[in-house]
Amino acid sequence: MFRPSLDRTIEIPVEPWSEDDFKRVADAGSLELNIALGEDLVDDTIDASFSSIGVFQELLKHICTSAGVLNRGVLRRRIEDAEHLRNAIQVKTRDYGARHERALNAIAAGLVSGGIKGDQLPLYLPYYLARVILTHGFDGIANGSRKQVLWDWIREIHHRGADVRSNDMTNLLGGLANLQSVKAISPPIFAYDAQQRMLQVVDSTFYFFIKHADANEVVDAIQNPLED
Repeated sequence: MFRPSLDRTIEIPVEPWSEDDFKRVADAGSLELNIALGEDLVDDTIDASFSSIGVFQELLKHICTSAGVLNRGVLRRRIEDAEHLRNAIQVKTRDYGARHERALNAIAAGLVSGGIKGDQLPLYLPYYLARVILTHGFDGIANGSRKQVLWDWIREIHHRGADVRSNDMTNLLGGLANLQSVKAISPPIFAYDAQQRMLQVVDSTFYFFIKHADANEVVDAIQNPLED
């Protein structure tokens, strides 16, 4: 909202959206297009949206496209085939995937973490962070990932696992906000709560992406610094 007298803007929170809010959005769109969406289809679409009204609207749009509904029809049409949702999920996985894969590549190529030890290679912790987030998938990040857990995951696969210290992880996670800013990742995907020592996803479209994408394929597409 704009406040002329103060010459500044203020934020007005509009989330979280309730399930009834999502259904009202679906009902309003259905009325405009003269269609009826099956109750189960709407419920499944809400579940697939990860509490994001933007994702929900995008899925509904592609459900309509899949069903051949491009404008308001003369006769009311009912849409309830779950195949239309599956088609919509495939489309949005590709759409979100392009952006999030670029972002993960940018994070993975971030500043080198940890000093070179003798003739050994650097730690390359941003790369390993991106890799473990992908390989542990939605379940690994859905409720946030604790620093200790991420540290354990990284040390399990790291080329210098014994050399990855707690302070290295603190610097890595604490620097993520700046790294995402430097790499022009906007909106940011991750935020680190230093008090809770918890890495969290702050872009709900990433939940959708990591739930439906082929994680192994994405990992393979990220430049591995050990292979340079």
